[in-house]
Amino acid sequence: MAKPFENVRILDFSQVVSGPFATSLLTLMGADVIKFERPPGGDESRTFCASKELLALGIGSAYLALNAGKRSMSLDMKRPEVIEAIFKLIATADVILENYRPGVMARLGLGYEAVKAVKPDIIYCSISGYGQEGPERDSPAYDGAVQAACGVMSITGYPDHNPVRVGFPFADASTGQAAALAISGALYRKLTSGKGQYIDIAMVDASLAMMTQIVAFTSVAGVVPGRIGNQAWSRRPTSDMFKARDENLSLVVNSENHFIALFKVLGREDVLSDARFASWDLRTANVAALREIIESAMASDSAEVWEKRLKEGGVAAARVKNIGQALSNPQMKHRNLLLTVPGPKGYDKPVTIMNAPFLCNEDGPGTDKPAPNVGEHNDELLAEAGYSAEQIEVFHRTGAIWDVPSLR
Repeated sequence: MAKPFENVRILDFSQVVSGPFATSLLTLMGADVIKFERPPGGDESRTFCASKELLALGIGSAYLALNAGKRSMSLDMKRPEVIEAIFKLIATADVILENYRPGVMARLGLGYEAVKAVKPDIIYCSISGYGQEGPERDSPAYDGAVQAACGVMSITGYPDHNPVRVGFPFADASTGQAAALAISGALYRKLTSGKGQYIDIAMVDASLAMMTQIVAFTSVAGVVPGRIGNQAWSRRPTSDMFKARDENLSLVVNSENHFIALFKVLGREDVLSDARFASWDLRTANVAALREIIESAMASDSAEVWEKRLKEGGVAAARVKNIGQALSNPQMKHRNLLLTVPGPKGYDKPVTIMNAPFLCNEDGPGTDKPAPNVGEHNDELLAEAGYSAEQIEVFHRTGAIWDVPSLR
């Protein structure tokens, strides 16, 4: 049996998060991803969150998470002989992905029009901060700046504090998922039509699309939303963060049935006949009294106990877990969400990374290959492109390609 993209080859000219996340998802679905890295250091993320042992190999945990299963080439793309070699690989490829600033790939001789001229059915995906055209096309863009530009920071945090950045690379992750989806769609279109296409992904667009229901507050209702802390966007006063005896619990109580279930579990069924709380408008008007009732009841026991009771009573409730606690949840093992893969060359310990976030009854996602060292597959891939051992040695001797000699 074969994974869905097992016969797809992708040339990946991206680095850091957005592009590598897109190709990581496609790798986990079987694609052969060839990663091009600038010598000598390679992808910038190789230095992120690295232990001393991994840093000595030029690999950080961020790189491991996004590049397992890929093959690495490290080439000086300003040399004509390297561009010639890349075009030989392009002839074997289905997809090109890049996240340079607009115009950079064209200046290297690897833009869409140049590639399409020799590979008419290529799927070519460009990721940038603001898109390939328009007044901000040349603006530099990283996740934090895009979070500010797309509006997500304006709705994150509390009304009486400064805007807050989402605690993970929200814009990068949104963009990577959008790119993987767009490429998947283009591959299906190619299957049915035989035609490739050019895909233009902007980080701001992808981030706004992730907030589609919030955007509609403005585009449809004419309301510009602000920061509401931990309250849900339903604005129900019972959908918020509440303190138990020791920790906080996040409750999501939006419907009348859930409201009834909450106070039954809390042992305060008298609230259900209290005139102050007879409707959602009255509950909102009397939110302070309602919160006091909830937190007084929850103060009698731990958040862990209340989480169990509330879930059993049909109420959505969760303690605020850190990443380690979330990963140690037995449900994660059941979901096959974590992958253990070999460490890179020179690192003899296995590493645990995230799998793709879905299960399939057949041919599900995954890889059993490590993240590569810089230029680890130079010789292998040049040989696949038709170069002899003598020609490959010339590439090494002249500095056109670079790898870690001790790890060859």
